[in-house]
Amino acid sequence: MDSKILEKTPLYSAFSELGKRISLPQGIFYWSGRAKKEAELIGTLGAAYAYEDDFIKEGRSEWLPCYLNGIKEYFKNLDINDIVPYATISGVSELRDIWKNWIIHKSLLDEKEDLQKINFLQKYTTTPIITTGVTNGIFLICSLLLNANEYIIAPNKRWGNYDNIIKGFLGARIKSFTYFKEQQFNFKGFEEVIDEVTVVQDKILIILNFPNNPTGHIPTKEESLKLIELLRTKQKEIKKPIIILIDDAYEPFVYTDDVIDRSIFYDLQDLEEDIIPIKLDGATKELLLYGARIGFITIGLKPKWTKDDTELEILKNEIENKLSGLIRSTVSNCNHYFQALMIKLFNTKGIEEIISMRKSVQDLLKERYIKINIELKKIKNPNISIDPCAGGFFIFMNIDPNYIKANDFAELLLSKYKVGVIPIEKPDENINGIRIAYCSINITEIPEIIKRINYALADY
Repeated sequence: MDSKILEKTPLYSAFSELGKRISLPQGIFYWSGRAKKEAELIGTLGAAYAYEDDFIKEGRSEWLPCYLNGIKEYFKNLDINDIVPYATISGVSELRDIWKNWIIHKSLLDEKEDLQKINFLQKYTTTPIITTGVTNGIFLICSLLLNANEYIIAPNKRWGNYDNIIKGFLGARIKSFTYFKEQQFNFKGFEEVIDEVTVVQDKILIILNFPNNPTGHIPTKEESLKLIELLRTKQKEIKKPIIILIDDAYEPFVYTDDVIDRSIFYDLQDLEEDIIPIKLDGATKELLLYGARIGFITIGLKPKWTKDDTELEILKNEIENKLSGLIRSTVSNCNHYFQALMIKLFNTKGIEEIISMRKSVQDLLKERYIKINIELKKIKNPNISIDPCAGGFFIFMNIDPNYIKANDFAELLLSKYKVGVIPIEKPDENINGIRIAYCSINITEIPEIIKRINYALADY
């Protein structure tokens, strides 16, 4: 597929060589789609179909994908057509539309007072592409944007799998900045790395994750305004596209009132400058469907990129073709069963009831968050500190590396005190500490775990 409109945009100029090269050819899915609409006799799709009563005793005389007899008893509330067939490469269209409405709902915009903003968000964001979890979404979008040896900016305290994807798999580089300065977001360090990358690259790529894994940090409202303004000012200064990947895996888990209560995607999308937000979210944490592996990529577009609605739709289709080409050449398509399950969930329960159903888990995790912070304050040891945290699933304890190395401390905790944590030890990035996942600790066990951590600290 040609990308004539896309090629005129700053987004395309930021693509990797793979991103510019990849497309979804007119292959099996193209011809199968046309055949469903136009053909009388169809011999396109490589999946076994038959009349159900030809392969299932007492089956229906309905043309269906062949399946194992007895499997339906495990899926009583879904039709076999929602379980067995291939899903569309970019995802089941109904779920994609549902998730776009979900994203608009999460903007917290008022349907009456903010109607113009809602219409803008609806019009100038792509329909979400479905991925095999947020991890796959990060991999796909980084593949689209990053060449080997190119830089993406990330805080030094970040999810470890970013490094595996970006450095280990793609051969690209991470330009790291120290996340915190005096218990606040390190704006000076952030700006400095943007300036460094600007010298060697014609695009600025950034990945941010709020609530952050491993720290649980969420920007305060003041920090968020300052961050948005810094990016806006910097883009006007350097005149290069700034693409921000926003890992919103833990988006709904916010436990204090002084921090932002929605993704920074929305404020970035409001900017006129070529600051391009890409939202990565999914069912994993938001709907507590960890094993479903359903994630989404949504890209913010700018009105000045196209001259009319026709060009805008072409642009959206060209972007979808690029991402579909990546999906087709890696995982082919995503889990159909869980897409169907999510459609059923949204259609039968609705957004408000889903939010209500999830609230009990949010409340439970908030109680643990409060409890673990209370218990950690009881540790009076000058060799440790806790990073700013306001949500998510984790809390991070820094340990003076001259006191004890993180890996050694985790080994001591596990072998002597039978407490499991994740050590993060990166001397070159000034990190030495442990991530404690209170999301999976019963609130009654938190005091005991912190007590044992204190005992372990006292061993040194």
